[in-house]
Amino acid sequence: MLQGFYNLTSSMLTQGRNLDVVSNNISNVSTPGYKKDTMTATTFREEMLSRTGNTDRSSVTNLNTTSMIVTAQETITDYSQGSFEETGEPLNLALSSSGFFEIQTQAGTIYTRNGAFITDEEGYLSLPGVGRVMGLGGQVQLETDDVRIDSAGGIYDAQGNFIDTVRVVDFADYAQLVKNPDGHIAGGGQPVVKDGGIIQNTLERSNVSMMKEMTAMMTSQRAIQSASQILKMYDQMMAKSTTEIGRV
Repeated sequence: MLQGFYNLTSSMLTQGRNLDVVSNNISNVSTPGYKKDTMTATTFREEMLSRTGNTDRSSVTNLNTTSMIVTAQETITDYSQGSFEETGEPLNLALSSSGFFEIQTQAGTIYTRNGAFITDEEGYLSLPGVGRVMGLGGQVQLETDDVRIDSAGGIYDAQGNFIDTVRVVDFADYAQLVKNPDGHIAGGGQPVVKDGGIIQNTLERSNVSMMKEMTAMMTSQRAIQSASQILKMYDQMMAKSTTEIGRV
């Protein structure tokens, strides 16, 4: 019976973690370039085997009683491309292939596929509330938003004068990337400059499916509710058992 308590409690905690991931996906469904996360789970026994280095399933070390306790394993990001939306805004940029824009923030450099750029009060091309967009020549400063940006990232003013090139980078191993809750990449690999593949007047939508995320949220909520009800039954059984034993 005690194992049942542990199993149910761990399931509730794991589903709570999953709800956090799903809720963050839903809150970023309208964030340009956002990539959805999915939480994977494993049993506590498998987690212990993994952490102690014994991952050979042909000769698994016996950890005594088999545990069905579920624990959150990792959060996996889906970097598949979202659909494109034409906005008509000259500073809205999308990437037609893999890669990220490089943004200089007060805390350091981050990488993003969110190309909803504007010019700040000093005329620098920037991502609102985040930081300034980096070009191959440094932070990109514009006198006006009346610019043309070609597919290679080259920025030209209304007279055709070259200003700078938007810096686009990519990473060899996406599995090593560290993503913050806003969907920006905070590190985890060595960025390499690549050809732009830029589309002007366009934004990449998030790859979050609201229908799928709502379904996942309801599934987790129902699992938590069911586990909670069964825990109450266990508690009542334990209380009754204790009372009956006391009478004997």
